[in-house]
Amino acid sequence: MKPTGNLRLGIVVGRSSHPQATLDNLWSRALESVEPADRQLSVTAAYVAGAGPALVPSAPGLELVPVVPAGPGRLAAVLDALSRKGGPLGIAGRLARDNWESRQLAKAIARSAGLQTALLGADVVVAADVAANRAVWQLRRRTAAPLVHGPIAMMHALRRIAER
Repeated sequence: MKPTGNLRLGIVVGRSSHPQATLDNLWSRALESVEPADRQLSVTAAYVAGAGPALVPSAPGLELVPVVPAGPGRLAAVLDALSRKGGPLGIAGRLARDNWESRQLAKAIARSAGLQTALLGADVVVAADVAANRAVWQLRRRTAAPLVHGPIAMMHALRRIAER
């Protein structure tokens, strides 16, 4: 007997130079993963709004949720200036900036009850980039869904679940 039903995927896109391309890539790979099992796929994708052009849903079944992290303050300006320096100071600045950005995204997602519900109800949750890892990892004790990073791990998790 073949499994049937709808599979739900949660995607979190953090700081990405091309968020639309990242989302489209994950969407197409997710469809490829569930196609052999003949299962339907619905996706809730959270992305950082205001970091560039607004994302557009490229297919039905793809729900986009813009997330607005706290605006840049004095700390962001200091970290940005440090990250542009050379040597060990620049490395430390980039690490601190990335850490701060991932914390801001995780806090913004934690404040959105609807998005939290959608991600907790997903069969697989994927972090599309390093900035999204903390936001996805904060779900670890609240869901049994696999929490993964990147397209390959997402494809493996979806295939395993689709074949059940």
